[in-house]
Amino acid sequence: MGGVRRPGRHRSPVKALNHLHRWWRGGASAASFPYRPVLGHFQAVGRNHADPGLVATLRAARDVLPAGHDDVRALVLRQWLPSTVDQEDGDYDTYAGVSLLNLLADSYGSGEVVDDTLDALQVVILADLLRYETSALAEEPDLLRQQVRVKACLRALARADELAPRARGLVPANPLGDNAIRDLGRDDLLARGAELSRAVRSAASPAMRDAVEFAMLPTTWLHDEVMFIRSIQSFEVVYRQVARCLERATAALDAGRPAAASDELRDATRRITATSMLYRILTSMPPDAFAIIRAYTHGRSAVQSRSFRLVEQYSAPAAESEFPGPSLQEVYEARLAAGGPASLSYLTETMRGLDSAWRLMKRTHWGITLKVIGRVPGTGGTAGAAYLEQAAARPLFPVLHPRQDDWRDRIA
Repeated sequence: MGGVRRPGRHRSPVKALNHLHRWWRGGASAASFPYRPVLGHFQAVGRNHADPGLVATLRAARDVLPAGHDDVRALVLRQWLPSTVDQEDGDYDTYAGVSLLNLLADSYGSGEVVDDTLDALQVVILADLLRYETSALAEEPDLLRQQVRVKACLRALARADELAPRARGLVPANPLGDNAIRDLGRDDLLARGAELSRAVRSAASPAMRDAVEFAMLPTTWLHDEVMFIRSIQSFEVVYRQVARCLERATAALDAGRPAAASDELRDATRRITATSMLYRILTSMPPDAFAIIRAYTHGRSAVQSRSFRLVEQYSAPAAESEFPGPSLQEVYEARLAAGGPASLSYLTETMRGLDSAWRLMKRTHWGITLKVIGRVPGTGGTAGAAYLEQAAARPLFPVLHPRQDDWRDRIA
């Protein structure tokens, strides 16, 4: 699978250029932008190999969009166009369409509405990945690795309530457990995968389906990069939801409601624990394919993930924090000093549970990275797997580990 190309029906840029020129002549409104012809070319050849004339036209479109327009379609286009012209200066956000997907979630409202939208987005991302990988299995029926990947995708979507418990009604009742999915033959796997992905995507809003579709701009022609980008997007939703849980937990504890804070931390812990399903998908990445992908993604490292940083900054004091308020650990220590350990015993245990789940997730990431790329340097200027090994030792709440000072030495 490592060298398998995606179907290349739109390798020529002519169709995309013709549609763009008609768009210009028709007034260049965001509502009529020809996303799909452009996507067809980019997905066939890879973002880094896109036709220079097409890229220049897209750059011109980006530069003429009115900055102050608050129409959702204009905002989406303004977030999307930079990802099409970032061949020389791209970063993690433009690579994975993170800003576009966050914009979609925020456009629906605030508070619980954002939480609901993020979980729905998570499910649609997984459904689109299952659709894509099931189609690939239909074209490569004898490829065992592809069957393993489709089963991992099917399992993640069938158990999406663990990753996205607020996505009510999007995933139909699915009687298949892990063992049943494991035992599926190719034909049944194709049928189940197509059925479940189609049901979820049909239940989602058109705007959400479009955003997920538009956020797929791989840098290469490789089949495996689609899975990689979708995995990044799924993890980003998890990180953002966990950060939101921590923000609410801090506010609740500061207001003297430790039980409410514990509820938020349990929600965060369940989500982090469920990432094991996403890692099962990632383990199907062939090392030779990832070596090619890495060559085209220098400077687009996951260390740039703002949502990941916010999880750690909301948890404990950071030298450079992106938000002005106190961390959960700081509020916890203040409450502990005022009321004694007994007053927060239950909260302490839920903090330990989240801390343990977070470090286990990071150790899993390190192990998979070691398997796929070995000990080569990372794309973001880090030491790669060695950096992840050190980071995995860092607690989320250092105050809970007073006798574990050695982790500071390992990451110094």
